[in-house]
Amino acid sequence: MFIYLNKGEKDQWLPQLFDLLYENMQTIAPSGLSYEAEKAQWLKEVSPALEKEPRKILLCFVGEELAGYLQYYIRDGLLMVEELQLKKKYQRSLLFYSLCKYLRKVLPQDLKTVEAYADKRNAASIRLMERLGMKVCEDETPAPFVHLRAPAESIYRFFMGNTQPFSRV
Repeated sequence: MFIYLNKGEKDQWLPQLFDLLYENMQTIAPSGLSYEAEKAQWLKEVSPALEKEPRKILLCFVGEELAGYLQYYIRDGLLMVEELQLKKKYQRSLLFYSLCKYLRKVLPQDLKTVEAYADKRNAASIRLMERLGMKVCEDETPAPFVHLRAPAESIYRFFMGNTQPFSRV
């Protein structure tokens, strides 16, 4: 089940989302900060950013359990994926595919480009994005991140077997 985060409830949800992020990334890309310092920094950045209208967080549930989330925004035909985290037990499962199927129903049909950033140390994430047809941008991405981009059409083909932009079913 997928539900958009009610921004009025962000104080309840953001600590849980950070914990999921931290659990996934602490060994892949440690920040060097303590858990408390990293959480405070993340909340300080994400909470006010979430107040901006285009920014959305889609919560993913399996039964009653929070299984993951997707944070993104859309601007001028661009889908910017800011964060995608799935609990370890749901990684490499059909949850990611189900999330993409859901997105095809709710995203605008006029998307032109999909972009995302990944920590350079997160090889699995980079490989997944490359499988989706995303290519590393040759820009001045601040370390330790890599910037990836793809025409939305290539993502549509990957999931839908054609070039229809998340057409409504």
